[in-house]
Amino acid sequence: MTSLVDVLDLQKIEPRLLTRFIARPDGGKNELWESINSTNTRAIELAADGGAHGTLILARQQSAGRGRLGRQWVSPSDSGIYSSFLFRPEAQSIPNLSTITLAVGVAVSKAIRKSVGIDVGLKWVNDLVVDRRKLGGILCEMTSNSHGKALIVGIGINVRFDEDELPDDLKEKMVWLERITKQPVDPNSVIAEIANQLEDVYLLLLNGQSNQILAQWRTRSITLGRRIIATSGERTIEGEAVDIADSGALIVDTGTEKIELHAGEITIRNADGSYC
Repeated sequence: MTSLVDVLDLQKIEPRLLTRFIARPDGGKNELWESINSTNTRAIELAADGGAHGTLILARQQSAGRGRLGRQWVSPSDSGIYSSFLFRPEAQSIPNLSTITLAVGVAVSKAIRKSVGIDVGLKWVNDLVVDRRKLGGILCEMTSNSHGKALIVGIGINVRFDEDELPDDLKEKMVWLERITKQPVDPNSVIAEIANQLEDVYLLLLNGQSNQILAQWRTRSITLGRRIIATSGERTIEGEAVDIADSGALIVDTGTEKIELHAGEITIRNADGSYC
């Protein structure tokens, strides 16, 4: 099995970039860590230190990878792409984090299709899914300091795992690229294409074209059209997921009313209790 330590290389990623500002090697600002607590945490630190717009942080391993709602992201060495991008929107208007997360999902889905040939479904609000199993996830965060606003876009993708080493509760819930393709996957081509696609959707967001992105999200959604149960604290809502609002909220028809669910502390399952 090819190890990410042999193939994950900024010098192999940067020549594949078609971007104008994301992950550009100017000044050597991109980072590749052998091990780090969390790439998102590192990106937040860089933002506080004046880190440059478009910076890419990669790691071979995370000791404290973070997912949505504070969940741990399983990040063993050489098993996945653990990445964060630092953006500085400055005074420009960008949508809320829900819409940004959906946009990132579209970018990653397109990138994996182009680089690996796999169709990835999008589960509201931040999950990347193949064959009803989780392939990856997205964690977007906003921070503000003396250097201005910063948007952190964290993307984690499972590349290769030894199934025998996985906890039993994850074996039936997750999938990885090499399990799907049944052949080695070059993470350099995947992350480079993610950067290319991410720049496209970022510019659309800045130009007020989020509706175009939401339309693309709908075509990739595995949530819309399904009967779901949404849980937030002690509140539970059951109904059919019928659409996405302009705000990125999930619109659920309970049969008596239509309710907009905002990401926040909400978890989503199918009405039969399955993940997706």
